[in-house]
Amino acid sequence: MMVPRTVVLVIVLVVLLALPAMAQNVRMNATGGAFATTSVDETASFNNPAGLPLLDTFGMNLSPWPSRASANILVDGPDDLDAFSAFYAGRAADNSYGWGAGYISTDNGADSDAFSVGYGHNLDNGFTVGASLYHESWETAADDGDSTSFDLGAMYRRALPLNTWRAGLWLEDVADEYGGPFFHAGAAVELPAGVDVAASIFDITDEVDTVVAIGAEWSVPLTSLIVRAGSNDGDFSAGLGYRWTNFEVGLAWSEAEGDDQILAGVTGCF
Repeated sequence: MMVPRTVVLVIVLVVLLALPAMAQNVRMNATGGAFATTSVDETASFNNPAGLPLLDTFGMNLSPWPSRASANILVDGPDDLDAFSAFYAGRAADNSYGWGAGYISTDNGADSDAFSVGYGHNLDNGFTVGASLYHESWETAADDGDSTSFDLGAMYRRALPLNTWRAGLWLEDVADEYGGPFFHAGAAVELPAGVDVAASIFDITDEVDTVVAIGAEWSVPLTSLIVRAGSNDGDFSAGLGYRWTNFEVGLAWSEAEGDDQILAGVTGCF
């Protein structure tokens, strides 16, 4: 018996909304997806594309356009779950615009390959906007198919003497391929001593399920160590990173129904 397409899309939607918490990079997983709506790392094309012009890099910029990339793999989790992701983002040296791309592959009885490309533009006065195209193909025992949608985002960044604030609004699935659009919003603040704190509210209109994520990361002064922790809808997460000049290796642990998950990854800036 064939499963109706709407049932398949609902299954895919659940996976889509779970992506910020389980299948991105080490930083996102360790902080519970709290930085997704104000993302200024290489995952911005998969999250809020308005963060692309504000891309945050570390080390020495070796190219005319500061860039950041990562590769991540699930090293421990449910026996039937495999996950891999790769992301890239770059921006103009003056932060006037930015671009990015990403890929996430998951296999847990239903194979899924998701791709994104995004562009963000700086409107000055602290405001940035962006758009990204999202394409996913899947294969289950009952059906296979693909779908294409797009996201829109906006972000406001304000630098104060002792901290820098970001507020983000992210509209996911504007083309209504998965029952959207879904509204996500959040804020982040960069504090002294290398501390970043963020919160995101996913699916504000409760089309499927409203989820709150809170997370933080701390670049320990005078060391190469980065400590991260978060909570996504009550599921806790944590992680560590070790950074050389232009590279970082890291691990992220997160609670998950049925089995905890550990993601390993490497990030580079150039």
